[in-house]
Amino acid sequence: MERLLLERLEVHLDPLSDERRRLRALASARALIANPDSSDSTRRSTVDALIRSLDAHYGDPAFLRPALKLLGDAAVLHRPLAPSVIAAVRPFLNGGKSLAADAIAVVASIAESSPEGGGEGGVSLLASVLDEDLVLSLASSPVSLVRSRILNLLVSSIGRAQSSVSLLRPHLMLQVLLGLAVDLYPLVRRVALDGIMAFCEVAGSDLDGSIIDCCYDRAVELFRDEDELVRSAAVRVVSKCGQMFAASKERMGNMERMDVIFVQLCSMARDMSVKVRIEAFLALGKVQLVSENVLLQSLSKKVLGVRSGSKTITKWSVNESKFSLSAAGAFVHGIEDEFYEVRTIACQSLGMLATFSIQFADNALNLLMDMLNDDAEAVRLQTLQTLFHMATHDHLRVQEKHMDMFLGLLADISALIRRAARKVLQLMMLPDIETFKSAINCLITNLETYPEEEEDIFSVLCYIGKNHGNFFAKLAKEFAQEIVPSCGELSLDSPRVAAIVVLFISSSISNEHLTCNIPVAIFSYAVSLVGRISCSLGNALNRDALMAYLCHHSEIPFSDTTLKSKVANEMCHSWSLHSVISEVKVKENLLSMNEIATHLKHSQKGVEQTDEELMQSIQSILEKVVETWPLIKLHCAHEVRRTLRTCKEELEMIAWNVSGSPSALLEFALQYVQIIQLIAEIWEKLQLKKSHIVGTMTLEFLLEKLSMSLRRMRYGFPGLSREVECHIIELTLLGFVFRLCEVGTCSNFVLKKLQAITSSAEFLCVEGSSKLSEFAKELLRSCAEGGTGETSQPFPIYKLLELFNLQQVAFTGRFKCIKAELQVFGNDSENPLPFVPGLPVGITFQITVHNISTNDRLWLRMAVGVSVQYVFLDSCQFTGRDEVRKFAVNTPFYATPKVPSFLLRACMLMECPSENVTYQKKDQRGPKDDIFLVCEEIEVYLVKIDSR
Repeated sequence: MERLLLERLEVHLDPLSDERRRLRALASARALIANPDSSDSTRRSTVDALIRSLDAHYGDPAFLRPALKLLGDAAVLHRPLAPSVIAAVRPFLNGGKSLAADAIAVVASIAESSPEGGGEGGVSLLASVLDEDLVLSLASSPVSLVRSRILNLLVSSIGRAQSSVSLLRPHLMLQVLLGLAVDLYPLVRRVALDGIMAFCEVAGSDLDGSIIDCCYDRAVELFRDEDELVRSAAVRVVSKCGQMFAASKERMGNMERMDVIFVQLCSMARDMSVKVRIEAFLALGKVQLVSENVLLQSLSKKVLGVRSGSKTITKWSVNESKFSLSAAGAFVHGIEDEFYEVRTIACQSLGMLATFSIQFADNALNLLMDMLNDDAEAVRLQTLQTLFHMATHDHLRVQEKHMDMFLGLLADISALIRRAARKVLQLMMLPDIETFKSAINCLITNLETYPEEEEDIFSVLCYIGKNHGNFFAKLAKEFAQEIVPSCGELSLDSPRVAAIVVLFISSSISNEHLTCNIPVAIFSYAVSLVGRISCSLGNALNRDALMAYLCHHSEIPFSDTTLKSKVANEMCHSWSLHSVISEVKVKENLLSMNEIATHLKHSQKGVEQTDEELMQSIQSILEKVVETWPLIKLHCAHEVRRTLRTCKEELEMIAWNVSGSPSALLEFALQYVQIIQLIAEIWEKLQLKKSHIVGTMTLEFLLEKLSMSLRRMRYGFPGLSREVECHIIELTLLGFVFRLCEVGTCSNFVLKKLQAITSSAEFLCVEGSSKLSEFAKELLRSCAEGGTGETSQPFPIYKLLELFNLQQVAFTGRFKCIKAELQVFGNDSENPLPFVPGLPVGITFQITVHNISTNDRLWLRMAVGVSVQYVFLDSCQFTGRDEVRKFAVNTPFYATPKVPSFLLRACMLMECPSENVTYQKKDQRGPKDDIFLVCEEIEVYLVKIDSR
């Protein structure tokens, strides 16, 4: 069979054959190469035939371009073919126009797929194909695509190999990058700037000052580029150059230049583009060696001027008034920005710069306190993290006027905000006794409202009591009257009483002179709270030591007299709470970036712990969901619905406070709860044998919704573990069994689908640590027997349902969530788009995609009534390399109805990878395989032109 296909391939690749046959031959060649069952000799013969056809069709770009691409794919799939493919592609690098670009792409893909993962081995391969003269020739090509691709190749090679292996010598590399940074095309300019950035990072401190000057000057020139991505890249380069200036041997001599860089970045913080403003504020937070007067100017819109001594800053600067004006109020604009992302980054940079100057920190505090009232939770949380960072460097001096705003956050609806506010409060030195008393009352109210947060609140009370012993001494008598009852018994269950006892104990341990003024009864009361107090202190104080201390000051005997005596004499002097205040001393208001990064990492430790606790909370909710399975099998529908509804509400409550890494797990958990809800409804309805209707939804609708949701879980979360993926596949198989239970027969297509999915589960179990369940084994056995309901025994449906059991699987947050947003700006019921009935109407969609790879197949679906139109979205349209990318697409909708107005529904879909089951769909203009939604459906309003 393979020999026959090879002979037919040779015939179709003949120069005398028509274009249709040649393209069909390429398709056959791809099948032979990609087929895992093809022999090595067959693949080699196929590639040899393609290589011979390159010379035969040298003047036919329509054939050569897909042929080159196919040869590159063959070399990537089968490494032994790489040398011959490279030799065949090498002549096209000297060819003209687009063929050279295709040849570069082939060489790059082969190098990236090298066993070293694109490291030194990949660079060595490139160096063997591309000599310096050829690289320089391609970099100066009149074709923008060629310049772009060779530049991408150069940038990817920087830093991936030792100095002995490179495509260009360093000075030539830099000349090419600097030259292409002013290319006519924005994409080329942006990639060139990325290359300059990579070049500087690799060279580090070894880079000569004059070279840094060249990179810096070129980036500054591009601050006014028309493309926002180019301006963003230019800001990053200037920021990197600034760090290199600060780290150079002439560090102090570069202080004036750092002022200039800071001011230039301040000017970019007012850019019209959100992306540029975000990059500018990120860069501002990394600037070092800035003069205090320039820092202060960025906090005030009023021009403050510079210190006397010189009328000009440096030879690179402008005059004094313009210099001050450029920096004036940059951070004020940042925290007032309409986009919360900009406000968040501006707040973060304020905290980084506050470590340089106490006066700057004091002035910035006024701005930060206003941000505590921001509508966006992310901004409030970042503000608290910034205050925490300032406190760890002893630069947080809170005044009485600030406290009302700050203490209000202790009652915030978000648990994350409350926790972060308490972490800042425990490091504050409160200005006066009234503020101290207000803080204590707020914490007690906090404890009464959120008793589940007792451990965290007790911890804050301990720190406050330790750090404000003098204030507490003045209020001790007043607090003691609340605790020691004149008659009756004291209830330690009262949150207020427990909080005051904790405050007494923490103050007495840190301030020995207070011990004699504390009633003995209070120490006795504290004994019953010793476990709760020691938990709140973590590892700062041993529980036995605390018990011995309390017993020593009360009349309760303690068996370990040695420990009691030792603790009584030494505890007050040796006890030190696990303080998070940094011991690093800020000298001359300057701090190195390494020290800043180190201590910023420590300041964010609490946030990381919060993320871990969130994941544990989500996991516990998922465990409750799994525990509903016995109730589902017992037909306790009401109890199941109530439990699942509660779990979903808990997850939705967490969603208000979640951002960052746990968000994917939260999306997954919500989807999982919805799937179990659907399974419970279908199970109940099948058992009751009322398949014609379920509430207001037909059973067919429920089954289709379940199938769509399972596809979303399986393919919409890249990075799932094998165990989790196998769990989802078993749920998918259960969905098929439900469908068989409704229909009663198994068609050939469903049988093949079941066999393919079951085989996937079997493969995952073999590769991973999990085992195939009895349910899956029985289904695999039934599929192997080939029961179709017509020729064999029917499927043992009810036996399969009985065997299925919902297992507990450890879901983790180490995966991503594929999603998208779809918008049509300026369109609503009052501002519809115009159209002419019967003619196509162009609609511009603004699309944002998250975690989409180049292998994912996205579709845009537009529907009006029963008329549906699909549009394939090419991944080449996506801009940016981050996890979040945006682009706009203008697409016509052809089936405009002959009506005065209509409503179009649009959404984005992703095509699932094929299960290798051939199935011819009726509509060949859209996705060929199964699909799932990646965004919510939106409505587009259109009105006839003469009806407006």
